[in-house]
Amino acid sequence: MKSLILFAALTGTLAAQPFSVLLRQLEQLPPERREALLVPYLQKMKTSPIIENDTLIHFVLYGRADSVSVIGALQHWAEPAPLAKVPMGTYSFFHRTETAPADARLDYQLVADGRYITDPQNPRITPSGFGPHSEARMPKFVPSPYLARRDSVPAGRVMPLSLLTGVPPLLARYYVASRPMKAYLPPGYDGLTGLPVVYIVDGFEAAEWASLPTVLDNLIHEGRITPVIALFIPPSARHVEYIGARTEAFAKVLAELIVPAVDRTFRTDPSPSSRAVMGISSGGHFALYAALRRPELFGGAAGQSSTITPRLRELTRRQAAANALPAGLKLYIDVGRFDLIGEYEEGRLDFLALNREYSALLSSLRIPHFYREVNDGHDWANWRERMPDIFIHFFGGNR
Repeated sequence: MKSLILFAALTGTLAAQPFSVLLRQLEQLPPERREALLVPYLQKMKTSPIIENDTLIHFVLYGRADSVSVIGALQHWAEPAPLAKVPMGTYSFFHRTETAPADARLDYQLVADGRYITDPQNPRITPSGFGPHSEARMPKFVPSPYLARRDSVPAGRVMPLSLLTGVPPLLARYYVASRPMKAYLPPGYDGLTGLPVVYIVDGFEAAEWASLPTVLDNLIHEGRITPVIALFIPPSARHVEYIGARTEAFAKVLAELIVPAVDRTFRTDPSPSSRAVMGISSGGHFALYAALRRPELFGGAAGQSSTITPRLRELTRRQAAANALPAGLKLYIDVGRFDLIGEYEEGRLDFLALNREYSALLSSLRIPHFYREVNDGHDWANWRERMPDIFIHFFGGNR
């Protein structure tokens, strides 16, 4: 990839001239005269992408490259979408215009001459399991107020945990004995009893990338939730445990080994209404599966952008037919309107369509649940924005 020229002196406010007008003017000029028009325009911008009229989003890059594309939530992370190229002599100006809801929050990357990069003119960077992403916030997006650390808020304690010894032989191959876990204990834990517990799969990523200890500190401090213990559980073999051949076995490990060990170790309330499990993507599948499989233990489950499988649907139908699900079971489901669509090991998956269908199935079986679609994608920054709502749903004032 050739070197890129970045926007210069990005200060000031949005240019009054519409972006479409700028493009027409550039097209009318010979390449060697375009830079004199473009650079002052770019210098008036604070950042990229350029957003106009609440719903237009212009992905742009000015530099020395042969081709530039964008890939992200708007492309369902499937295929990069090319930016149009406007030659300008030594350099080129690349642009692509999309529409997005006014309250959308979107991850994306640029692909410059085949290299995936964050947008060099966008200071907003979000974490992901595949490296950093750039973040676009549309004008009416309102970020969660619970994600940032506040000096005035007492902090809970996060401690490493090794709960399991002497794993039964039949379960040993499904559980790595040295698997680390972590526990969040709320501020003032030593003076508390009867605490609810939330079990979080993909737990280490959730703790770091979704800032969950900070989220819990803030929610507890404001009285939005009762003090709660959180157990962060990492996967050993993620796909097979959460959605594959070991799902049933890992649900058994959670129910029969991890939960009892937590209740022995900490000052918990062992009633199902004080116990929940949550996860994202295939971890969301596991969370829903585990709670539906063992409703006598888990009174709540949350799945975000969950992979919905025939196995989960069949379990749901079977438990409903057996009248095995208590009336107080709390299910939380959310999914992005720009979630993944593509070919996966399980076949072609459209996460939005599958979650809609699963919500409809729950409704048809008269299983109460909270379902929400958000203008976001299949990304950690999406999930962390909504995680405070999950804790409020489980452990808020309506408990």
